[in-house]
Amino acid sequence: MIALAVAGGLVITSSARAQAVTGTPYLSNLNPTYLTLYADWATPDATINILPTGMQVIDNGPAYGSCYYDAWDAGQSQTLNTGDLFAVLTFTVNDVPANYIWVGTPFILGDNYGAVTYGSYSGSGNGGNPSTVTWNGDVVTWTVPLVAGQVAAIQAGNDTIYGFNLEFDPAVLTAGSYNVTFNSLVLEVPEPTTLALLALGVTGFVIARRRISVS
Repeated sequence: MIALAVAGGLVITSSARAQAVTGTPYLSNLNPTYLTLYADWATPDATINILPTGMQVIDNGPAYGSCYYDAWDAGQSQTLNTGDLFAVLTFTVNDVPANYIWVGTPFILGDNYGAVTYGSYSGSGNGGNPSTVTWNGDVVTWTVPLVAGQVAAIQAGNDTIYGFNLEFDPAVLTAGSYNVTFNSLVLEVPEPTTLALLALGVTGFVIARRRISVS
C-alpha cells in the first residue's frame, strides 16, 4: 500500500506493483563481496548481518554509518519498469522504537541518470516527521516520489539501479546503541486508479488557486 499526498490536501492510499532493486522481496541476497562499509559501520563498533529479512546493522558506537552496494557487479541489477514513479525503503527497529527520537535514514539510488538521495530525518512519535515517512510501531517506511530526471531515465527504457547506499545517523538517540534491519528497497508503479485520482486532485488544486487569485 502507498499513500500519496498532493498540494490540495488529497491523500490517496492504493496498492502498487513493487520491484525490488536486487530482485528479491527482502535485502536478503546481498553479497558481502560487493558491500562497501563506511564511517562507523566499517569499525569494530558495528556488526553487519545479512538475514532472511534483510541487512541488520548493530552499532554499539553509536555513530553515523553507511554502505554502498554494487548491484551491477553483483549481477543483481534489475531492468526497471518504465512506469516506476516511487521509491520505498522499509526498515525495522529491533530494540525500542521510542529511543529513536530523530534519526537520519537517507538512501541513494544510482541509475543511468546518476545518483539521487531520497529520505532524510524522522523519529518515533516525532511531530516533525516528513509526510513521506511512517512509523508503525517498529516498522518504518519511506515512500518518496522519484525526481524528474530519474523518472525520465526510467521511462526511456533499459534503465537499471546499478547501486545504492543505505545510511543511518543517530542524531537524537536515547540509547547506547542502535539495532535496525533494512528490510527492503523497491521501486513502485502506482495503479491506474491512483494516478487518475492524483491527477484529479492536482487539477482541483489548480482550479482552487485560480478562484482564489481572481477573487
